[in-house]
Amino acid sequence: MPSILDNVLKELPVYLGNFTHMLTQPKQLVTDHLNAAEPQARLVQSIAFLLLSFTVALVLAVVFPEVTNPVQLVSDEAGMVAHAFAAIRLLFEMLGLSALAYLAAKIAGVQSGFQRFFGLMCAACGVMLVIQVFAAALTNISLADPVTAKAWIQLEKGMADLKPMLEQGVLCATDAKSGEVSPNAALGTQLQVQLAAMQAAYLQATDRPLFKLATGLQLLAWLILLIWSARLWALYLQGHTLSTGKVVLATVLLVVFTGAGTLVYELVNAGRTMMDLYRQCG
Repeated sequence: MPSILDNVLKELPVYLGNFTHMLTQPKQLVTDHLNAAEPQARLVQSIAFLLLSFTVALVLAVVFPEVTNPVQLVSDEAGMVAHAFAAIRLLFEMLGLSALAYLAAKIAGVQSGFQRFFGLMCAACGVMLVIQVFAAALTNISLADPVTAKAWIQLEKGMADLKPMLEQGVLCATDAKSGEVSPNAALGTQLQVQLAAMQAAYLQATDRPLFKLATGLQLLAWLILLIWSARLWALYLQGHTLSTGKVVLATVLLVVFTGAGTLVYELVNAGRTMMDLYRQCG
Protein backbone atom coordinates (compact mmCIF):
# COMPACT_ATOMS: atom_id res chain seq x y z
CA MET A 1 0.00 0.00 0.00
CA PRO A 2 2.78 2.59 0.74
CA SER A 3 4.27 2.09 -2.74
CA ILE A 4 0.83 2.53 -4.33
CA LEU A 5 0.28 5.72 -2.35
CA ASP A 6 3.69 7.05 -3.40
CA ASN A 7 2.89 6.50 -7.08
CA VAL A 8 -0.51 8.12 -6.73
CA LEU A 9 0.89 11.16 -4.93
CA LYS A 10 3.56 11.70 -7.60
CA GLU A 11 1.01 11.74 -10.41
CA LEU A 12 -1.78 13.42 -8.46
CA PRO A 13 -1.27 17.09 -9.51
CA VAL A 14 -1.39 16.31 -13.24
CA TYR A 15 -4.12 13.73 -12.74
CA LEU A 16 -6.38 16.16 -10.86
CA GLY A 17 -5.99 18.69 -13.66
CA ASN A 18 -6.99 16.13 -16.27
CA PHE A 19 -9.82 14.83 -14.10
CA THR A 20 -11.26 18.31 -13.53
CA HIS A 21 -10.95 19.16 -17.23
CA MET A 22 -12.83 16.01 -18.28
CA LEU A 23 -15.51 16.45 -15.65
CA THR A 24 -16.22 20.11 -16.40
CA GLN A 25 -15.78 20.02 -20.20
CA PRO A 26 -17.35 16.82 -21.57
CA LYS A 27 -17.87 18.42 -24.98
CA GLN A 28 -14.15 19.07 -25.33
CA LEU A 29 -13.43 15.52 -24.18
CA VAL A 30 -15.63 14.09 -26.94
CA THR A 31 -14.22 16.44 -29.57
CA ASP A 32 -10.62 15.57 -28.67
CA HIS A 33 -11.26 11.87 -29.18
CA LEU A 34 -13.42 12.08 -32.30
CA ASN A 35 -11.07 14.50 -34.07
CA ALA A 36 -7.76 13.12 -32.81
CA ALA A 37 -5.10 13.06 -35.55
CA GLU A 38 -3.47 10.07 -33.83
CA PRO A 39 -6.23 7.98 -32.21
CA GLN A 40 -3.71 5.36 -31.09
CA ALA A 41 -1.77 7.91 -29.01
CA ARG A 42 -5.02 9.29 -27.58
CA LEU A 43 -6.08 5.74 -26.66
CA VAL A 44 -2.80 5.15 -24.82
CA GLN A 45 -3.31 8.37 -22.84
CA SER A 46 -6.87 7.37 -21.95
CA ILE A 47 -5.79 3.92 -20.77
CA ALA A 48 -3.07 5.49 -18.61
CA PHE A 49 -5.68 7.84 -17.12
CA LEU A 50 -8.01 4.90 -16.46
CA LEU A 51 -5.28 2.91 -14.72
CA LEU A 52 -4.38 5.84 -12.48
CA SER A 53 -8.10 6.42 -11.77
CA PHE A 54 -8.40 2.79 -10.77
CA THR A 55 -5.46 3.18 -8.38
CA VAL A 56 -7.04 6.25 -6.81
CA ALA A 57 -10.38 4.44 -6.53
CA LEU A 58 -8.70 1.40 -5.01
CA VAL A 59 -7.05 3.52 -2.32
CA LEU A 60 -10.34 5.26 -1.56
CA ALA A 61 -12.23 1.96 -1.43
CA VAL A 62 -9.79 0.50 1.10
CA VAL A 63 -9.24 3.60 3.25
CA PHE A 64 -12.86 4.79 3.21
CA PRO A 65 -15.04 1.73 2.54
CA GLU A 66 -18.72 2.35 1.92
CA VAL A 67 -21.11 2.13 4.86
CA THR A 68 -23.47 -0.18 3.05
CA ASN A 69 -26.43 -2.37 3.91
CA PRO A 70 -25.96 -4.85 6.80
CA VAL A 71 -25.83 -7.87 4.51
CA GLN A 72 -22.56 -6.56 3.08
CA LEU A 73 -21.00 -5.16 6.23
CA VAL A 74 -17.35 -6.15 6.68
CA SER A 75 -14.88 -4.82 9.21
CA ASP A 76 -11.95 -7.25 9.28
CA GLU A 77 -8.96 -7.66 6.98
CA ALA A 78 -10.89 -9.96 4.68
CA GLY A 79 -13.51 -7.25 4.47
CA MET A 80 -10.95 -4.71 3.31
CA VAL A 81 -9.85 -7.13 0.60
CA ALA A 82 -13.50 -7.49 -0.39
CA HIS A 83 -13.79 -3.72 -0.79
CA ALA A 84 -10.67 -3.70 -2.96
CA PHE A 85 -12.08 -6.43 -5.18
CA ALA A 86 -15.32 -4.44 -5.36
CA ALA A 87 -13.36 -1.62 -7.03
CA ILE A 88 -11.93 -4.10 -9.55
CA ARG A 89 -15.38 -5.50 -10.23
CA LEU A 90 -16.77 -2.00 -10.73
CA LEU A 91 -14.06 -1.30 -13.31
CA PHE A 92 -14.95 -4.36 -15.39
CA GLU A 93 -18.67 -3.64 -15.08
CA MET A 94 -18.12 -0.20 -16.59
CA LEU A 95 -15.97 -1.60 -19.39
CA GLY A 96 -18.72 -4.12 -20.13
CA LEU A 97 -21.26 -1.30 -20.22
CA SER A 98 -18.98 0.52 -22.67
CA ALA A 99 -19.06 -2.45 -25.03
CA LEU A 100 -22.87 -2.48 -24.91
CA ALA A 101 -22.93 1.27 -25.54
CA TYR A 102 -20.75 0.86 -28.63
CA LEU A 103 -23.03 -1.88 -29.95
CA ALA A 104 -26.08 0.35 -29.48
CA ALA A 105 -24.31 3.25 -31.21
CA LYS A 106 -23.25 1.11 -34.19
CA ILE A 107 -26.78 -0.18 -34.71
CA ALA A 108 -28.04 3.40 -34.65
CA GLY A 109 -25.62 4.37 -37.40
CA VAL A 110 -22.34 5.55 -35.83
CA GLN A 111 -19.55 5.03 -38.35
CA SER A 112 -16.35 5.66 -36.38
CA GLY A 113 -14.20 2.73 -35.32
CA PHE A 114 -14.00 1.11 -31.93
CA GLN A 115 -10.57 2.57 -31.17
CA ARG A 116 -11.84 6.15 -30.86
CA PHE A 117 -14.87 5.04 -28.88
CA PHE A 118 -12.82 2.88 -26.54
CA GLY A 119 -10.39 5.72 -25.91
CA LEU A 120 -13.28 8.00 -24.99
CA MET A 121 -14.82 5.33 -22.76
CA CYS A 122 -11.54 4.66 -20.96
CA ALA A 123 -11.34 8.34 -20.06
CA ALA A 124 -15.02 8.41 -19.11
CA CYS A 125 -14.73 5.23 -17.03
CA GLY A 126 -11.80 6.75 -15.18
CA VAL A 127 -13.94 9.72 -14.18
CA MET A 128 -17.00 7.60 -13.33
CA LEU A 129 -15.00 5.09 -11.30
CA VAL A 130 -13.52 7.74 -9.02
CA ILE A 131 -16.86 9.53 -8.58
CA GLN A 132 -18.65 6.29 -7.68
CA VAL A 133 -16.06 5.27 -5.11
CA PHE A 134 -15.96 8.83 -3.75
CA ALA A 135 -19.75 8.80 -3.44
CA ALA A 136 -19.48 5.55 -1.50
CA ALA A 137 -16.81 7.04 0.76
CA LEU A 138 -19.14 9.92 1.68
CA THR A 139 -21.25 7.48 3.70
CA ASN A 140 -18.50 7.48 6.34
CA ILE A 141 -19.73 10.94 7.40
CA SER A 142 -22.60 9.22 9.19
CA LEU A 143 -20.18 7.36 11.47
CA ALA A 144 -19.14 10.61 13.15
CA ASP A 145 -22.40 10.19 15.06
CA PRO A 146 -21.73 7.76 17.96
CA VAL A 147 -25.32 6.52 17.88
CA THR A 148 -25.02 5.52 14.23
CA ALA A 149 -21.53 4.08 14.70
CA LYS A 150 -22.56 1.89 17.64
CA ALA A 151 -25.75 0.80 15.89
CA TRP A 152 -23.70 -0.19 12.85
CA ILE A 153 -21.34 -2.21 15.01
CA GLN A 154 -24.38 -3.94 16.47
CA LEU A 155 -25.57 -4.71 12.94
CA GLU A 156 -22.17 -6.14 12.05
CA LYS A 157 -22.29 -8.46 15.04
CA GLY A 158 -25.90 -9.37 14.37
CA MET A 159 -25.14 -10.18 10.74
CA ALA A 160 -22.20 -12.34 11.78
CA ASP A 161 -24.63 -14.40 13.90
CA LEU A 162 -27.45 -14.34 11.36
CA LYS A 163 -25.50 -15.40 8.30
CA PRO A 164 -24.65 -18.98 9.43
CA MET A 165 -28.21 -19.41 10.71
CA LEU A 166 -29.62 -18.55 7.30
CA GLU A 167 -27.06 -20.58 5.39
CA GLN A 168 -27.08 -23.75 7.47
CA GLY A 169 -30.62 -23.63 8.83
CA VAL A 170 -32.48 -22.43 5.75
CA LEU A 171 -30.53 -22.68 2.49
CA CYS A 172 -28.66 -25.87 3.35
CA ALA A 173 -31.92 -27.40 4.54
CA THR A 174 -33.40 -27.14 1.05
CA ASP A 175 -34.63 -30.50 -0.23
CA ALA A 176 -32.43 -31.72 -3.10
CA LYS A 177 -35.41 -33.12 -5.03
CA SER A 178 -38.25 -30.67 -4.48
CA GLY A 179 -36.26 -27.51 -3.77
CA GLU A 180 -38.46 -26.76 -0.77
CA VAL A 181 -37.10 -25.66 2.59
CA SER A 182 -37.74 -28.06 5.46
CA PRO A 183 -39.85 -26.35 8.17
CA ASN A 184 -38.11 -25.53 11.44
CA ALA A 185 -40.32 -23.72 13.95
CA ALA A 186 -37.58 -23.16 16.51
CA LEU A 187 -35.25 -21.66 13.90
CA GLY A 188 -38.08 -19.52 12.57
CA THR A 189 -38.71 -18.02 15.99
CA GLN A 190 -35.00 -17.40 16.52
CA LEU A 191 -34.68 -15.70 13.14
CA GLN A 192 -37.71 -13.54 13.83
CA VAL A 193 -36.25 -12.29 17.12
CA GLN A 194 -32.83 -11.67 15.56
CA LEU A 195 -34.25 -9.82 12.56
CA ALA A 196 -36.47 -7.67 14.76
CA ALA A 197 -33.46 -6.61 16.85
CA MET A 198 -31.44 -5.81 13.73
CA GLN A 199 -34.30 -3.86 12.21
CA ALA A 200 -34.56 -1.72 15.33
CA ALA A 201 -30.81 -1.02 15.23
CA TYR A 202 -30.96 -0.19 11.54
CA LEU A 203 -33.86 2.24 11.98
CA GLN A 204 -32.03 3.88 14.87
CA ALA A 205 -28.91 4.34 12.75
CA THR A 206 -30.65 5.64 9.63
CA ASP A 207 -32.85 8.15 11.48
CA ARG A 208 -29.91 10.31 12.55
CA PRO A 209 -29.13 13.71 10.94
CA LEU A 210 -25.58 12.84 9.87
CA PHE A 211 -26.75 9.62 8.22
CA LYS A 212 -29.35 11.59 6.24
CA LEU A 213 -26.71 14.18 5.31
CA ALA A 214 -24.31 11.47 4.11
CA THR A 215 -27.07 9.80 2.11
CA GLY A 216 -28.05 13.12 0.55
CA LEU A 217 -24.47 13.88 -0.47
CA GLN A 218 -24.10 10.42 -1.96
CA LEU A 219 -27.30 10.85 -3.98
CA LEU A 220 -26.05 14.25 -5.16
CA ALA A 221 -22.79 12.70 -6.36
CA TRP A 222 -24.75 10.00 -8.19
CA LEU A 223 -26.98 12.66 -9.78
CA ILE A 224 -23.95 14.59 -11.02
CA LEU A 225 -22.52 11.39 -12.44
CA LEU A 226 -25.80 10.51 -14.17
CA ILE A 227 -26.13 13.95 -15.77
CA TRP A 228 -22.49 13.94 -16.86
CA SER A 229 -22.74 10.45 -18.36
CA ALA A 230 -25.97 11.27 -20.23
CA ARG A 231 -24.43 14.46 -21.63
CA LEU A 232 -21.30 12.61 -22.73
CA TRP A 233 -23.42 9.98 -24.50
CA ALA A 234 -25.52 12.61 -26.26
CA LEU A 235 -22.44 14.57 -27.33
CA TYR A 236 -20.83 11.43 -28.74
CA LEU A 237 -23.90 10.61 -30.83
CA GLN A 238 -24.33 14.21 -31.96
CA GLY A 239 -20.67 14.27 -32.97
CA HIS A 240 -21.59 11.77 -35.67
CA THR A 241 -24.41 14.02 -36.92
CA LEU A 242 -27.10 11.49 -36.07
CA SER A 243 -30.70 12.58 -36.30
CA THR A 244 -32.80 12.98 -33.16
CA GLY A 245 -34.61 9.74 -33.99
CA LYS A 246 -31.36 7.79 -34.19
CA VAL A 247 -30.11 9.36 -30.95
CA VAL A 248 -33.31 8.18 -29.27
CA LEU A 249 -32.93 4.75 -30.89
CA ALA A 250 -29.36 4.40 -29.64
CA THR A 251 -30.40 5.44 -26.13
CA VAL A 252 -33.32 2.98 -26.06
CA LEU A 253 -31.04 0.20 -27.31
CA LEU A 254 -28.50 1.07 -24.63
CA VAL A 255 -31.17 0.83 -21.93
CA VAL A 256 -32.40 -2.51 -23.29
CA PHE A 257 -28.90 -3.96 -23.66
CA THR A 258 -27.93 -2.74 -20.19
CA GLY A 259 -31.05 -4.28 -18.63
CA ALA A 260 -30.51 -7.61 -20.38
CA GLY A 261 -26.79 -7.61 -19.61
CA THR A 262 -27.41 -6.77 -15.96
CA LEU A 263 -29.95 -9.58 -15.65
CA VAL A 264 -27.57 -12.15 -17.11
CA TYR A 265 -24.70 -10.82 -14.98
CA GLU A 266 -26.71 -11.03 -11.76
CA LEU A 267 -27.95 -14.54 -12.59
CA VAL A 268 -24.38 -15.70 -13.16
CA ASN A 269 -23.32 -14.17 -9.84
CA ALA A 270 -26.30 -15.71 -8.04
CA GLY A 271 -25.52 -19.14 -9.45
CA ARG A 272 -21.86 -18.92 -8.45
CA THR A 273 -22.73 -17.69 -4.95
CA MET A 274 -25.32 -20.42 -4.35
CA MET A 275 -22.99 -23.13 -5.62
CA ASP A 276 -20.23 -21.97 -3.28
CA LEU A 277 -22.71 -22.04 -0.42
CA TYR A 278 -24.06 -25.50 -1.17
CA ARG A 279 -20.53 -26.88 -1.33
CA GLN A 280 -20.04 -25.75 2.27
CA CYS A 281 -23.23 -27.39 3.54
CA GLY A 282 -22.58 -30.22 5.95
